[in-house]
Amino acid sequence: MKNILPEFYCPYSIECYQCCLDTEMTLSEEDISKIELLGYKIEEFLEEKDGFMTLRNIDNHCIFLKNKMCSIYENRPQGCRFYPLIYDFNIDDFVIDNLCNHHDDFDLEIYRPLFDPVQVFVYNLLGERETRMRRTMEEDIKVEVEESKEALEDPLTKEIKKIERDKEKIESLIEQAILETQDENVENLEEALKSEMREIEEEIEELEKGIQADLVSAEKHIKITEESIKSEIEDLEKRRKNAEEDDN
Repeated sequence: MKNILPEFYCPYSIECYQCCLDTEMTLSEEDISKIELLGYKIEEFLEEKDGFMTLRNIDNHCIFLKNKMCSIYENRPQGCRFYPLIYDFNIDDFVIDNLCNHHDDFDLEIYRPLFDPVQVFVYNLLGERETRMRRTMEEDIKVEVEESKEALEDPLTKEIKKIERDKEKIESLIEQAILETQDENVENLEEALKSEMREIEEEIEELEKGIQADLVSAEKHIKITEESIKSEIEDLEKRRKNAEEDDN
């Protein structure tokens, strides 16, 4: 596949592969798609670190380093094409990575035309990370909401079913008493059982009211949580847009 962005020219790339050892190279969504089209599965070559997707290491080197050479060189990630030119957020400037063995051999000014493409690429990675983390946050919220509902409903539902079973049992006993007993105690027994049934029905009614109140409270909590997350997401979007505007 043809790469449309410029690259860092490294005269040592044929004999040096130190940048492929213990790599923490971050990949964009486009990088990932290109490598997938080569037949690799995401879980084979990717790791997620703090929301960023990075190349996986095997035996302390990049998974694609074979016989001291990059096995996907023509389709290598864009970050690899820019390296060792990086954007250092600590000083808000472009530098030659001091982890590069040939750090002192490069004249940074020669690579000034690459500054803008590198910065665009870096902010694209940050934007993709925010989207990824927002998606993960939303999924976590959904799971938390469902778990909260289940935690509220399960014990109460079980208790209601138990009471309903007790009610059915009492009704059965009443019918049995009427059929089997014809003496004067039947009427008293029936009234006593009916009274107990009324008490159980009142318990069910109170329990149902409690369930409804708990569900309303849970829904309010969920709504507040969702509004808070939405506010955080909007704040992230504003900060990203402001960063892009400052960059422009």
